[in-house]
Amino acid sequence: MYGINGAELVFNPSATVGGLSEPMWGIEARNAAIANSYYTFAINRVGTETFPNEFSSADGRPAHKDFGHFYGSSYCAAPDGSRTPGLSRTHDGLLVSEVDLNLCRQVKDRWGFRMTQRLDLYAASLTEAVQPNYQPPIVRDSC
Repeated sequence: MYGINGAELVFNPSATVGGLSEPMWGIEARNAAIANSYYTFAINRVGTETFPNEFSSADGRPAHKDFGHFYGSSYCAAPDGSRTPGLSRTHDGLLVSEVDLNLCRQVKDRWGFRMTQRLDLYAASLTEAVQPNYQPPIVRDSC
C-alpha cells in the first residue's frame, strides 16, 4: 500500500535475532524495493539484550534471559534491485546513502509492474479471503 500511495522511501526498523530470518535479511528489502518501485531501508539493531527474569518463548527451549543476538546488517535497497553494503553484524553504525528519487519513476516506466497490476481482481480476492468461512480454491491435477 505504501507504493500504491506513492511512497518513494520506506523505512523498516527491526529488532530481529538470528535463526529463521537472517538468511532472508539480505534479500527481503531488495524484493520490496523492486516490487514496489521505491527505496527500502532495512534497519536492524545489534547486540544482545538480557532481562532480569527468565522467560519462555514457547519454542520448547528452557527458560532464558535473552532473545538471542540481534544481527544488525542494516542496508538500503533501490528500486532497481541494487543495494548498499550492509553495516556491521556486531557494532552500531551509521549508513549514509545518496538516493536518486528519479529512479523510482524510471523503474516504474521501464519495468511496467504498475501497468500489469490488477488491483480490482486483488480487491475482490482479498474481500473474499477475509470472510470467516473462506475456503481457498484448490486446483487439482487431473492426471
